[in-house]
Amino acid sequence: MTQTVPATSESRTPGAPSASAHATGVAADATASVVEQLKAGLGERDAAAVWFFASAAHAAADVAGPLSAAFPGAHVAGCSTAGEFSQVSGSTGGLSAFALPASSARRTVSVLMDLSGGVREGVEAGVASLEAEVGPLRDLDPHQWVGVLLVDGMHGDEEAVNAALGNAAPLLNVVGGSAGDDLAFAETWVSVGDAVSTHGAALVLIDSAVPFSVVRTSSFRTFDKTVTVTKADPATRTVWELDGRPAVEAYAEAVGCRPDEVGSEQFMRHPLGLMMDGKPFVRSPQQAVEGGGIKFYCEILEGMQVEVLDSTDIVGETRNAVEATTAELGGAVSGALLFNCILRRLDLDAQNAHGDFRGIFAGVPAAGFHTYGETWMGHMNQTLTGLVFG
Repeated sequence: MTQTVPATSESRTPGAPSASAHATGVAADATASVVEQLKAGLGERDAAAVWFFASAAHAAADVAGPLSAAFPGAHVAGCSTAGEFSQVSGSTGGLSAFALPASSARRTVSVLMDLSGGVREGVEAGVASLEAEVGPLRDLDPHQWVGVLLVDGMHGDEEAVNAALGNAAPLLNVVGGSAGDDLAFAETWVSVGDAVSTHGAALVLIDSAVPFSVVRTSSFRTFDKTVTVTKADPATRTVWELDGRPAVEAYAEAVGCRPDEVGSEQFMRHPLGLMMDGKPFVRSPQQAVEGGGIKFYCEILEGMQVEVLDSTDIVGETRNAVEATTAELGGAVSGALLFNCILRRLDLDAQNAHGDFRGIFAGVPAAGFHTYGETWMGHMNQTLTGLVFG
C-alpha cells in the first residue's frame, strides 16, 4: 500500500540538491567523515537544517556536539538508531546524515521537548517555545510549513506526543520516527544542537521555499479478515482479547496457524491494520504474553476494528511510492529524509535486499534510519515515512 500526501505550492521552484552522508567506524572518525561528505554535497551553500542518525554504539555527545559545531548556522537534530543508511550505503553501528540547504528554507526553528515530567506538559512547553518565534502553530500554512519529529523509542510516548502536537497544529504535516538502540531495547536518545535527552522529542519546523511531499508506504494487502479488539491495556500496548476470545487464539485462527505457533514469523508477515480511506496504518505484534495476550509495538484501543494483513513486495511497493511522489513533485526531487521501520529492515535483511532498497533513491541525496516506529498522522509500524523535497 502506498500513499503520497502533497504539500506543495505552485509558486515555488525546485530546490538545489540537498546533501546526504553515511559512514562507519568509531564516533570521531564517522562524524568527521559525515561532516566532510555533507560539506562537499553542499558546496559553497550553507545548511538550514541537519539531521543525523547514529548507532547506539556511539555516545550521543560524541556525535551531537561535533556536528552542531560543524554547522553553526543550522538547526541540528538527531537520534539513536536500529540501523542507518543513505542512498549509497547502509549499516548497523554507523552514522548517516542529511543536510537541507539554506536556499530551500525561508525559516527553520527547532526545540528539544522534555517528556520526563509528563508528555502533555513537555509538548506544551515545546510548542510555547516555538510559538514565541513563529506565532500560533495552528495558523501556519500547511502547504508551506512542515515538521520533522524524532521521539525517544523506549517510553511508549509516541501516541501521546502526536496527539498533543495534533491539538496544537491540526493541519500541519509532521513526519518522522522513533529512536532505536540496535535492538537492545534498553535506552534511546534524541538531540537538538548539543543537548541530548533519553526521554524527549526533537521537533524541527521548516518554512519550505521548495515543493515537498510526505510519502508513506507499507507493503501489505488485506486478508479480508477483520477482528475487533474487545479487551486491551493501552498503557502496555497489550491486546488481551480479539472478538471476545484470547488474542493469541483469535489471531492464530485468522492467520491459519496453531496458537502455539504464534510468534515472530507470523507477526512479521501478518500484522494488523487500522484502515483509513482503504489504507492500513499498521500495528505490529511484538510478542505473545502469558495469559493469551499479544503485546504490540503500537497502541491499540478497545473497540477498534482492525484488518489482518498479508505482506507483499517491500522493494516494489516502496519504488511505486517514491515514483508517485516524484511525479507529484513534477519529476524533480532534490532530497529525501527517510524513516524506515526496524521490522522492514529485518525483512530486507532476510531477503538480502538492502541494495535494491537503497537503489530506489539512486541519484537523489537521501538519508535516514531504521526506527522503532514511524510518524505521520500518528504512530505506526512496518512503514516507511519520508519527507521528499522537490
